[in-house]
This record gives sequence, C-alpha cells and structure tokens, in this order.
Amino acid sequence: MHKILIFTALFFIPFTNVARADEIPASSTLKAATVFVDRATLTRSVKINISAGKHVVVFEGLPANLFPDSLRVQGQGTAKATLGALSNKIVNSVELTSEREQELTASLETLENQKKIIAAEKQALSQKRRFLESLAARAGEKESEDIAEFNLNTEGWLASAETIYTGISETLKSELEKDQQSLDLQKQINKITQDLNQRRTGQKRTYEVRLPVEVASAGTLTLALDYQIGGISWHPVYDARLDTKTAGLEIVQYGSVSQRTGEDWSNIELTLSTAQPHRGATTPNLPPMWVGLYDPTIASRQSVNTFSDAASTPIMAVDEGRTKMEGLADDKAPLEKWRRLEEEREATPVAATINTGGFTAEYKIPGLSSIPADGTQTKVLIAPFDTETKLEVHIKPQINTNAYLIAKTTLKGESPILPGPVSLFLDGAFVGQTGLPLLRPGGEHDLSFGIDDQIEVTYKTLKDESDEEGIIMNKTKSVERHTVTEIHNLRTKPVNIVTLQVLPASKNKDIKLEILAEHTTKDYERDHDKIKGLSVWDFALDPGAKKDVKLGWKLSWPQDKTLTGLR
Repeated sequence: MHKILIFTALFFIPFTNVARADEIPASSTLKAATVFVDRATLTRSVKINISAGKHVVVFEGLPANLFPDSLRVQGQGTAKATLGALSNKIVNSVELTSEREQELTASLETLENQKKIIAAEKQALSQKRRFLESLAARAGEKESEDIAEFNLNTEGWLASAETIYTGISETLKSELEKDQQSLDLQKQINKITQDLNQRRTGQKRTYEVRLPVEVASAGTLTLALDYQIGGISWHPVYDARLDTKTAGLEIVQYGSVSQRTGEDWSNIELTLSTAQPHRGATTPNLPPMWVGLYDPTIASRQSVNTFSDAASTPIMAVDEGRTKMEGLADDKAPLEKWRRLEEEREATPVAATINTGGFTAEYKIPGLSSIPADGTQTKVLIAPFDTETKLEVHIKPQINTNAYLIAKTTLKGESPILPGPVSLFLDGAFVGQTGLPLLRPGGEHDLSFGIDDQIEVTYKTLKDESDEEGIIMNKTKSVERHTVTEIHNLRTKPVNIVTLQVLPASKNKDIKLEILAEHTTKDYERDHDKIKGLSVWDFALDPGAKKDVKLGWKLSWPQDKTLTGLR
C-alpha cells in the first residue's frame, strides 16, 4: 500500500550526520503548472529507488528566479520514509543554464566563424586576382617592347593571354561564390539571432535544492517539488461565432499563455487561475492621523536642515509646539539621508491584472499542453459559454447610412465572462475583433458583426431653417429641423430594426426643445438607457418591406445668447 508524505518549507525535522548521508541526484521533469496573472506554480516530479538509511536528494539546475519561500515537496511510494527540511542555494555556472539557449548560442558562434573563414578565403582570392592583373599589366608592357623591336611571338602572347584570362575568370567566379555563401550564412545568422533574442535569458545561475530523507525500509519514492516563478502570464481571449441561419451565437473561452522561464514546457498538465498571489495576504497598517494647528511664529524660529538634491519636500508637522521633519532625522548625515530617500523612492513593480469582479476560479485544461519558452502567446481551450441571443439591425443615420448586424447576448450558466479580446466570426468568416467586458450570469452585451448589406438605408434632411421670433424685448432665435430615414429590407426573412438618433439636450432652462409630433414617427423611446436626448425606434420589418422613420424638432433660445454644440 502506498504511503503519502507531505512536507512544506515551514516545517523542519532535524537529522544527525546529514553531511555523511548518501547524495541522490534527482533528474526531475516538469509535470504540471498552475499559471496566475504574473507567475506560476511549477511541479517537478522524480521517481527514485531508495535504500534504507539516511540520504539527501539533490535537485539541481532549478531556475534562479524562482521564489525560494514557495518551495514545497510531497512524496509517496512504497518506501517508508520521513522527509526533512528543504534547503537551497545559488550555484554559479560558466555555461548558460538554458539548454536551448546554449544550442542556439553555439550554432550562432559556428555560423559566425564560418562567415569569417569565407571572408578570409575571399580576401585571398582578391589578392590572387590582383596578382594576375599585375601579370597582365607586365605582359602588356613586354608586348609593346617586342612590337617596337619587331620581335613578334604571337603564339606566346595568345597562350599567356589565355592563361591570365582563365585565372582571373575563375578567381572572379570563386569570389562571387564566396559572396553567395556569405549571404546564405547571414540569413541563417539572422534567423538564429531572432530565435535567440526570443529566448535569451543570459542566466548562468541556478538553484540547488537539497532534501534530507530518512528511510526505514527500502522501496520506491516519487517526489513532487513545487515552487513559484515569475516570467509567466495568461489572459482570457474569446471566439464569438454567429450563424445567421439559426441565429445561434457560440462564445468559446481560451487562455492565452506565455512564458520566458528558459525552459520549454512539453506535455504538462496545465491549470489557469484567476487568483492574484502578487497582491499579498497581509492587511495594510492603518496609522493614526495626528493633526495640529500651525503656528507661524513657532515655525519661523525653527532651523531646518535641507539639501538641494532632495527629491521631495518634507512635510511640516507640529506636535505639542515642536516642529519635526517627517522622513528626515536630524542626527543623520546628509549622505545617509539621501540614501534613505532613494530607498523610499524605489518603485514597486506593477503587475498585470485581470478584472475578475471578485470572481476567482481555476480552469483545468483538458489533456496535456506545451508552451514554448520564447514568449509566444499559446492559445489553449478552456470551455464554451451558454448564451441566449437575439439578432437586431442597428441604424444610426446621423452618423452614416450603414446597417449593423448586432447579436444581443444574454449570458446563461453560472460562470462569468472575464474581460478580454474577442474574435468575431460571421457564418464562418472572420470579420474583426472587439472586446468583452466583465459579464456576469444574466448580464447582457451587444456584439456587432459588421455591416448588413441587405438592409438599404437612405437619410434625408427635409428642413433645416433658422428664424427669429417674439417682440423687441423678448426676441428668440430658433432652429427647426425635419429628417427622414428610409429603410428597405432586402432579406428573405423579417428583421428587427433598431434606429437610434440624438436630439439636442441642454441643462440650461433658457434653451427650449419641442418635438414636432406631426413630423415625428410615433412609438419611440426617449432618453434610452438614461442617455439624455437618445431616441430609439424599435420595430420588425417584413421581407421586402419599407419603412420611413421621421423626426422633427424645434430648438429655441434667447436672441442675445450664442448657442453652442449643435450639429
């Protein structure tokens, strides 16, 4: 029967003669990862055959940026064993700790050396060509002398010329070949450099973790070592797929995971968590708020030491008539004060956050996952959401005459949708990307799937006139505007049309707005969604049908005032 042993770094079990215990190297493999917003808990596993007695299991080559306080070990197996306290230390190395980084660096060095050799060979060819060219020049001089003396040796000249031509030609071809080889090598160098830059850590230090084990009876022991490490993050992303034939909308949640730990994750169990451990667990201190009355006569008599390079001005506080400098101690040397100020100004790293609205969950990714160590965003499937969808066509004629297909979505189920980007697919075709807000079960959100070309819209201004009215002392200016939106459904199915228009709105009581009923289509909602001036007409339009949406209004204000904001 297996026995399970659990140990955390908070406990310590003393062992005697540990220095004389047998050391067992633990060639562990990465088995699982729980990824948070800015870090992850990694689990490494190793199975060993262990004899009775005292031993020390040594985990080597662990990443130097792990959080040592998070180290924890669990064990189970047939061996009857007691686990001791974990210890850790930093180990420096001459070589890079990442195997892949080592391979890429070695490949880069090899290619660069090959390029240097080619450059040297090309230089030798250039010298050879220049030598042949100098021979040709001397031969030309000799030829001129022979002609002057009528000592003609045509066969010798031709043979020499052919030899020099052949030598120079072959040398030039070889130089071109070397140039091409150098270009090919440079392309390989550029690619490896890009790959290396994605994975580069420059890390030559690792952690060594030692675990004392006292075994009463021999057997097998499987150890699972947990630790947290930075350089890892995830965020939710979504696909929204709309089928216009069935009016069905499918929203699928994925997790986009990236990591730069220097170690590729291959076939591991992956869990994504919305918990944020970087926020800490300790409640902040709430100090008392001491107040006093400022007395300028006392403050003027105080002598306060200041220095010009201080980054912040101390705040004066009066406590029982005595002035103190908060943040500075008068008995400290100026250099010590400066150092203290510098320490206080050190910024706290800002971690990425997911607005969960108080919701915390863990998503167990089905199957095994692989995440490369080059920072690539890897998308893993989490789960689909159950939604209730109603299709509408929204028209905003004051902006343009486009008709937008809208999926009015209500979230069902028990899990919320976390904020994140969503890719939109209409009948299988990608149409764009937008964002989803935090959406709780029962919440509604409108997703726009682009322009519906089968709804024809025409917008006309029928009247737009300015006028002055009233008697001499109470004259007013006015604007009267009449518009019509002509809508034609070219679809073979009825559609629900939502037309949105904005009326002038003002908080000034001297500005009067009148809706002209005889020029306005009835059955509209005014101040929709509590937005002042937003008017909405919502109606069904049969296949092939047409409908006009009319709007008429009159705006008036005092003649001696200037109206602003009217479009």
